Order: sequence, then C-alpha cells, then structure tokens
Amino acid sequence: MKKVILVLLILCIGCLIHANIVEFFESIPPVVRYAVGTVITVYALSWAYSWVFDPIVIVAENGYGAFNFGPFIVIEPCIWYSNDIEWRNTVLNHEYTHYVQHAVYGPILSISYPILALYSNIKSGNQWDDNYWEIQANLASDEPPSWKPLVIWEW
Repeated sequence: MKKVILVLLILCIGCLIHANIVEFFESIPPVVRYAVGTVITVYALSWAYSWVFDPIVIVAENGYGAFNFGPFIVIEPCIWYSNDIEWRNTVLNHEYTHYVQHAVYGPILSISYPILALYSNIKSGNQWDDNYWEIQANLASDEPPSWKPLVIWEW
C-alpha cells in the first residue's frame, strides 16, 4: 500500500510541475516565444551544418583579418589573395580549427569562448594568449588545408 501511495504522490507532483511549466510558457508573449525559438533553430541548424558540410568562405573587408562564425569563415581579401601562401594556409587552418570546435562543442564553445577571452584579456592583455580555444587553433600548420570550401562568396 505504501508503494501505491508513493507512486500516486510522485504522479501528482509530476502533474503539478508539468502544469506550472506549461502555464509559465503560455504566459510568455508569443512574439518573444517565436523570437527565442527562431534563434535556437538557427543556431541548431548552423551547428548541424558543420557536422555534414565544409565551411562557406566569405571573402570580404571586415576589419578583423579573419574570423569564424558558425558555418562561415570570413577572411579579408588581402589574406585570401596573398602571395604569402604559408600565411594564408595558417589563417585558413586556424579558422577551420574554430569551425571544427563549433561542430564538436557547439553551445559549450559559444558560452565559454567569451569567458575565456575575458580571462585571457585579464591575464595576458589580449584575448588569444591564454584562451584555450585560441591556443588550440594556434597550433594550426601552414600546410595546404585538407578541406575545400563548400562555397566561396566574394563581397
């Protein structure tokens, strides 16, 4: 009899919790729900994309030299068209490492990168020297990349 009462008690608590969660989500304005849902969906798609396809390279002036954002590697034209092939290979391999980090770690990378960049800024004065994600990417070689961009967009 005690087991039946315990099961009923757990069932009642579960139903109350579920009702409160549903009530909570229904209290959020629809615009906010759809906006948050859209952001989560786009992030999930960019994460899933990197499991299946090679990155999309965008050649454009950006003020940062090169950076990776989800499935995109954005690179300055001066690097892309550089005669210094080793420098270009190193930059592409560095950014590809971030692309793979995004594929493997996803939300963990997105949450921890800014924290580790801040830590690195405090410790060494820049976001790269003591940032785990950058230390890993800085091990990139100057060998020709073993990957080919899925698409190259030039802006």
